[in-house]
Amino acid sequence: MLAAFAVAIVIGEQLRIQMPSGRVTAPVSTASAIALAVLGPLDGKPMFDVPVGIVALVVAASLVLGALLRLVRHLHVGWYVVAARTVGVVVTAAFLRAAPLEGSGRWSWEIDHARPAWVVAVVMLGAAAAGLFVEILLTGFVRAQRHGLPVASTLSEELEEAQALTLGLLAAGPLVAFLAPEVGLLALPLGLLPMVLTYIAVRRYTTNRETYRQTIATLSRLTEVAGYTPEGHAARVAKRSVTIARSMGLRAEDLQDLEYAALLHDLGQVGLRSPIPDGATVLAAPDDQRRIASEGARIVRRTEVLGRVADLMERQTTPFRHVREWGEKVPLESRIIKVANAFDDYSHGRTDHTSVEAALERIHLGLGYEYDPEVVEALIRSVSLPASGPNGMS
Repeated sequence: MLAAFAVAIVIGEQLRIQMPSGRVTAPVSTASAIALAVLGPLDGKPMFDVPVGIVALVVAASLVLGALLRLVRHLHVGWYVVAARTVGVVVTAAFLRAAPLEGSGRWSWEIDHARPAWVVAVVMLGAAAAGLFVEILLTGFVRAQRHGLPVASTLSEELEEAQALTLGLLAAGPLVAFLAPEVGLLALPLGLLPMVLTYIAVRRYTTNRETYRQTIATLSRLTEVAGYTPEGHAARVAKRSVTIARSMGLRAEDLQDLEYAALLHDLGQVGLRSPIPDGATVLAAPDDQRRIASEGARIVRRTEVLGRVADLMERQTTPFRHVREWGEKVPLESRIIKVANAFDDYSHGRTDHTSVEAALERIHLGLGYEYDPEVVEALIRSVSLPASGPNGMS
């Protein structure tokens, strides 16, 4: 019985999903581990009544084996994710064994008239939810600590992205437990089938979103290929913008539009008769900057699906004094792009100490006049952060 669940967990570890924020989840593995933690009666077998330590040992060993297989396949592991998932399952198992389902307090429930099935289901769902919440908290804290991000916004992002899989994860374990008294170990594949289908759907969503982003990134290179901007400028500005935004606690749904707007922020340069030296719009006249931003926004609006991205692009050249003195509504995302673009223009894309210091000094000359001081503070923090992962996200 333990071997069957161990195999399911190991296989599930090979089916990880990286969410847009960079959060890594393994829904099939997690659902299998939860099912083991909540398992009770089994058709034709004695009651599954083992200590929490045995459950923890089997789950931890299975997760480690699954992680080692990923290493052999040259795939990312993330040991803190493995540890957090183990702790979450232990919380679920301990919760159930402490639940007053029997006078002894041990996990040995039976579905009968004295204890309706819906009561048992609620207890199991509550235990699974507690374990998942602990796992999300732990992974959120570690990610925030590793990448210098606000804990509150990181946890909020973790919880938002977890919604797509949470209901499936909560239901999979109890479903296996309720099927087990009737069909035995066949309950494991039957109970996990809905979770596998959910995994396929979420995987397709993340793949489509990444494909869409790659399309935007390819379009952003138009100015580079045409010789208007330096190679990699748009990608660097987008990456820096996302890093700044995350450190300032922007919501996950706003990060996508920000990244797209940052990638396309120089698109309007394709309408210029002659390129700006080094493609540095920060050195262009204010009227020229506005004209480039407006032209880029006009091109993007023709897609009819990136209206907010176009708005962010159009407002990226607005000086911060318009916000401070006139109360003009300029989106924070636009102010972030303005600072990130200026930093890359002034540093010429270099990351050595001299170039970074020179760029920050130039930006400080316009502090409060051209650039939002809070965004500049976030920029200063970002230049010492670890490198981010795909999409500018860890």
